[in-house]
Amino acid sequence: MNLSEETSRSDSEAAAPPAWLDYIAQPRHAWPILLIVGVALYLVNLGGYPLYTKGEPREAVTVFDIVHGGGVILPQRAGVEIPSKPLLMHWLAALVSLIAGGVNEFSVRLPSAGLAIAGVIVCYFYVRRLFDDVTALIAALILATTFQYLQAGTGARVDMTLTFFMEVAFFEFIFMAEGLTRRRMLLYVAIALAVLTKGPIGLILPGLVALIWIALEKRWRLLLEMNLVRGALVVLVLAGGWYVAALLEGGSNFFRKQILAENLLRFAGGGDFHEGHIHPFYYMELALFAGFLPWTFLLPIVGVQAARAPLVLDPRLKYFLVWFGAVLIFYNFPQSKRGVYLLCLYPAFATLLAIYIKDAIVRLAPARAVVHWIARLSGFAMLMLGSATLVALAMLVASPHEFADLLQVGNIRAPAFAPALAATVGDHWILSLAMPLAVVILGVRLIVSPPLLERMTFAIAAAMVFVTVAVNVVVVPSIANTLSLKDFTGIAMKVVDNSPVGYLNALNYDVAFYSRRTIPIVSQKDPDLPQYLIAWRTLFDALPAAKRDRFDVVLTSNPTSLDGTDEMLLLRQRTGSPTPSTTPSDDYIQARISTTNSLVESAQPPSPTAAARPPMR
Repeated sequence: MNLSEETSRSDSEAAAPPAWLDYIAQPRHAWPILLIVGVALYLVNLGGYPLYTKGEPREAVTVFDIVHGGGVILPQRAGVEIPSKPLLMHWLAALVSLIAGGVNEFSVRLPSAGLAIAGVIVCYFYVRRLFDDVTALIAALILATTFQYLQAGTGARVDMTLTFFMEVAFFEFIFMAEGLTRRRMLLYVAIALAVLTKGPIGLILPGLVALIWIALEKRWRLLLEMNLVRGALVVLVLAGGWYVAALLEGGSNFFRKQILAENLLRFAGGGDFHEGHIHPFYYMELALFAGFLPWTFLLPIVGVQAARAPLVLDPRLKYFLVWFGAVLIFYNFPQSKRGVYLLCLYPAFATLLAIYIKDAIVRLAPARAVVHWIARLSGFAMLMLGSATLVALAMLVASPHEFADLLQVGNIRAPAFAPALAATVGDHWILSLAMPLAVVILGVRLIVSPPLLERMTFAIAAAMVFVTVAVNVVVVPSIANTLSLKDFTGIAMKVVDNSPVGYLNALNYDVAFYSRRTIPIVSQKDPDLPQYLIAWRTLFDALPAAKRDRFDVVLTSNPTSLDGTDEMLLLRQRTGSPTPSTTPSDDYIQARISTTNSLVESAQPPSPTAAARPPMR
């Protein structure tokens, strides 16, 4: 389309979207496009790097316990802790693990990735029935490519599982209210599964949004048409049944952890709440703007379009505003706040943005100037991002020492990161060059072409796909291989063998997952400590000198933070004098040599016999 065609189209209030956009937005084209995008964003290299954050192995050890005979109703996390959340995500991961033949990085991440893709496609099919095909395709692409959704969709956490079932519940209600379906029970099944993922919030939020919308629309009769009694029975049987069984098995410990700590105290706070994530009231708005990137930069288009050419506030548009606003306001009140809690409003936010983008595509005049500047700035940002990446790649190859110095300016001081990044780039050099080059081309195209909103929207989505593939194949594996305790654990378990070992004061989930064994938590106050201890360096250094003198440092891990801090230690209790030894032990020397030499061929995993051993109860 040339400039004159763009001007003619934008001046026509009754104009339709371009023919090519209508064509690809039709279901027979749209859902395969979304499926391909989803596979590229969420499945590429999903299991190609080890667990390295606190959250992923914390859920993975529960999956391992389920698969290896630790129980289904209330398995012990790493054999020693009651899980913090209900277990639907863990059951799904356990099922995948059984089919795949073992619990590994891919099997514990697949439920999140699969449901992320499903959530994108579900968004398209619901929105197209509520509005139109073009709005649906844009909404689905926006949802798939937001930072927060991308992060949750590739991690072994419960958040994406919760988001998917709450998304279905939110959409099913408005479908029922608007007479677009005769289904009734899918709403309640989705609510029950959301509760089984993360607790009562899976019921509270869909119920709150529905009640607010009903009150605003004065459609109280809808309550009589929703089969509330049958629906309540479905929720009670599916979700309540597990809570009763878990309470019978876990008793007061389960009640304190999952009912009090994870729900009441997390919302109300107080002196007994020690879970962290305490933030001020306005934190969630800032987290939303950051998590919704890169699409946050298109919000000025919504503001201008809404001010100059407002849409009719019909019941459907009003429902999405209520969905968005009620969830956002609700999560401002809890003492504990995390940006990922807002994921269940992302389908609503994406749909609202898509509605106004589609409106601006066919009625460009009100937002013409804003679209022009955002298109140019978006192109410039893509050009700078892609070019900076290409320069960094050239510097990494030609001047690795200078590249490492540059990383230190950004407080990235872990010594193994730059070599790991160089090795990963070497293994995937074609992709490492192609992805940023594609982003550069998209940026140049946006800068030199007429500023069409539909072109900018698809360019941003495409750029996010290219960036995400590069990050998932190159950057994240380099970080994971630098920070993960997988290699340290493999060596440590060879040194420990069958000797007694314990965690000093705190469980480490990474070690728990990769050791494939249950290790008890011990305290410095215990009179009889085991022969070996696994401890954070900070905890060991904080011990009284008399306690420290009882142990030799046998093995030191890599840093577990990119700033080069947070090391794990394997300690061995001395059999002789408590006076500190000035000569490292033989095991320590051998372990450090092994670490230097590629950590014993990338730290071979424990023997099949050890890996198959059920956690000790």
